[in-house]
Amino acid sequence: MTQEVRVFNINPEPIGIFSLPKEKHLEFKQYIQSILIEAPDKLRQKFNKEPYTHHICNASNQNLFNYFPELNELKSYLQKILVSYINLIGYECDQFIIHSAWLNDSGKDSTLGFHMHSNSFLSANYYVNFDPENHSLLDFRNDRCDRKMTAGHQTIVIPDSNKLTIYNSLLVKLPANEGQVLVWRSHMNHGYNVPNKIGKRITLSLNAIPKVVDNGRYSFTIQE
Repeated sequence: MTQEVRVFNINPEPIGIFSLPKEKHLEFKQYIQSILIEAPDKLRQKFNKEPYTHHICNASNQNLFNYFPELNELKSYLQKILVSYINLIGYECDQFIIHSAWLNDSGKDSTLGFHMHSNSFLSANYYVNFDPENHSLLDFRNDRCDRKMTAGHQTIVIPDSNKLTIYNSLLVKLPANEGQVLVWRSHMNHGYNVPNKIGKRITLSLNAIPKVVDNGRYSFTIQE
């Protein structure tokens, strides 16, 4: 083949990785570790599908930031990150409401079933206590990949290749370190099926929506 060949990437899924200032992260980490110890039972959850993980404020009528004012500064940082992300990918929004936020304390051997977040526009994950050598990275499922014959995929499947690309990888792992925040559009399917080697994988998850929703003809404003 002698002519020039080019492959274009269309319909990309942007995922943002932001780093908090180290001194602020250590301050927030200390607050969160205290919350995990002192939070009342009414704010604690444990689910059958996640036997090695405990949650704080992971119920539909709860929001971590409504119960723990010591995290107000962290909330402000996260809101600014959400605005930066949406502006970086070409949209205009100057304020996001974090309508749900919760803590995840995952122990040794814990996994996270693949899922997406409804009633949300952006989702994020803040790595509070995280060792990438021993704690599992978050995977994002490639919904355009036909490597497995599952519902929603085309029915003609060609043999797998040992060469993995962004087009044929069923799962994509993103490198992350403690103190970083991952941001993505909430429809993206994510989780991890590689068990944690050690415990205390602590993360803060959140869902957010623009304060002002406006399509040019109809608009509404959300009040916190």
